[in-house]
Amino acid sequence: MKDAIRLATVMLVVVAAACSAPASEEQPTTQPEQESAASPAEVKKKDDSSKARSHAFEIVLGEWAVTPEAKAVRPGEVTFRIVNRGTMTHGFEIEVDDDHSGSGGGEGFKFETRLIEPGESVRVRLDLAPGTYKIECLVDGHDDLGMEGFLHVRRSARTGAEQAEPSSGNDVAIQGFTFAPAEIEVTAGTEVTWANADPTEHTVTGQGFGSDTLAEGGRFSHRFDRPGTYRYRCAIHPEMTAEVRVTG
Repeated sequence: MKDAIRLATVMLVVVAAACSAPASEEQPTTQPEQESAASPAEVKKKDDSSKARSHAFEIVLGEWAVTPEAKAVRPGEVTFRIVNRGTMTHGFEIEVDDDHSGSGGGEGFKFETRLIEPGESVRVRLDLAPGTYKIECLVDGHDDLGMEGFLHVRRSARTGAEQAEPSSGNDVAIQGFTFAPAEIEVTAGTEVTWANADPTEHTVTGQGFGSDTLAEGGRFSHRFDRPGTYRYRCAIHPEMTAEVRVTG
């Protein structure tokens, strides 16, 4: 009788242990891990590393302009890097302009990117036939505000960017919604000149100095007489920042 009771007790303990086993040991989870979305800064960082390996034709979006690095590009496969340097969401659209391209100029061609968030960039490769193409922001109404233009595809186009290079070490080019170079160092008494090469208006606005609104082709100069670091920005596009370091 005692042996029968002892056996029954052991069986109850075994059953209770089996019922209390952790659920994770009974049924492994099959839910896949979710990938976290990359932030605009991470996307831009990855894209910049790609740009270092191979040149891409850069097109900058911002309020309110679409600014290609050159007015023309050679036909064939072209890698475009579309950058949103504005404060609003934009998107890029390119299509053949039948009114200017004539026959054989990539008739019917049209391409659109996804929406591009501020600070983000995307890279696309397109095969373009010779002709004239309209480029614009695909967000409704943004083209009417100035975000449109033309890109010419021709065999005589330059292979590199037609950037507005500063004529001297004391000059700053305003192009692609950036100040280039973003940092310069000059000696006291030096005059620095800014030239706007963008199709949209900008300003040079710093503490104790500043320009009026500069249209495309506009220039502004300022003499820095005292040593120090002078930070400035565009009052229209505050994300555009740079500085002048003045030594004694």
